[in-house]
Amino acid sequence: MNNTGKKIPIVLVSLVIMLQVATGCSIIEERFPDMPASPTTPATVTNSSLPPNSNAQEVASWVSAVEKAKPSVVAVETSTGSASGWIIDSEGIIVTNQHVIEGASNIGVLLDDGSFYESVAVYSDPVTDIAVIIIDASGLPAVSIGSSANLQLGQPVAVIGNALGLGISMKGGWVSRLDVSTVIEGRALYGLIETDAAMNPGNSGGPLINLAGEVVGIANAKLVAQAVEGLAYAISIDSALPVIDQLVQDGEIVHPFLGVQGLFTVNQSVAGYYELEATEGVLILGVIPGSGAAAGGLEPGDVLLAINDEPVLTVEKLVQAIRSKQIGQTITVTYDRNGTVSSTSVTLTEPINN
Repeated sequence: MNNTGKKIPIVLVSLVIMLQVATGCSIIEERFPDMPASPTTPATVTNSSLPPNSNAQEVASWVSAVEKAKPSVVAVETSTGSASGWIIDSEGIIVTNQHVIEGASNIGVLLDDGSFYESVAVYSDPVTDIAVIIIDASGLPAVSIGSSANLQLGQPVAVIGNALGLGISMKGGWVSRLDVSTVIEGRALYGLIETDAAMNPGNSGGPLINLAGEVVGIANAKLVAQAVEGLAYAISIDSALPVIDQLVQDGEIVHPFLGVQGLFTVNQSVAGYYELEATEGVLILGVIPGSGAAAGGLEPGDVLLAINDEPVLTVEKLVQAIRSKQIGQTITVTYDRNGTVSSTSVTLTEPINN
């Protein structure tokens, strides 16, 4: 198709448009002389007119949290490897995991300021995987302690520790699950915090902190398996503190003993297999002679429902309830036996080897 019209140069079109705009401005100024004059240069865009950085406040908070907690984090050096710990008391009391110091003949502690100390005493509890290292020092920067009871799913947390023995570093993540029970290296641990914050060899024993720089857990383990990522656990600080206190005061901890064994959380399958009337609770398959459970009249096949009127409907809840009590304490155990619910008094004892 032939185009007989003449093409208008692009430059000319631009000039025409510019002249129209300029002419328009002059006409407005003539007709409205009191109107403020239009600026002759483009307005400057200030930072305040830009959308705020939504991450800035959180980044600043994390920097502050790490700065607050890091001076209290230590590298633990043993004859079997490197790990982490944290100062809970300025007079040389350091918390770590029991598996960190297990089998170690020499234990050293490297502080954040570069000073190094040999341990003068070590106390540990293999049941809860908690240990306390004592060094001959004072005036140390102790951490701030938070509460794991206030944690929520999706809350940001961070692990600080001696990852891979390369020095103290921080890894951030979120709370993935709460009140987790699992078996780690043969230990049955309860009330754990699950997080996707990266834990590597060397992180064990270090603190899990919140945005306030407070310790809310003790880094314990990463689940290592094919195709598993972002699954790590920390011991909740609320469950750890009573153990730490007793280790410091007595140098050891002996857990109260109910005297039952062969425990199963009752569900539909368990109830059907054992022909139980109860549809929930903790089935006991054995009672240890000479124990408080035996003295209280509990029998194999009983289903435990409550301790001191507090429901214990899973094995984990039963273990937690017993561990929270004292040796010599008498508790009320509510149980189901063949569909009849009864209660009995049981005095907790020291563990009995059967």
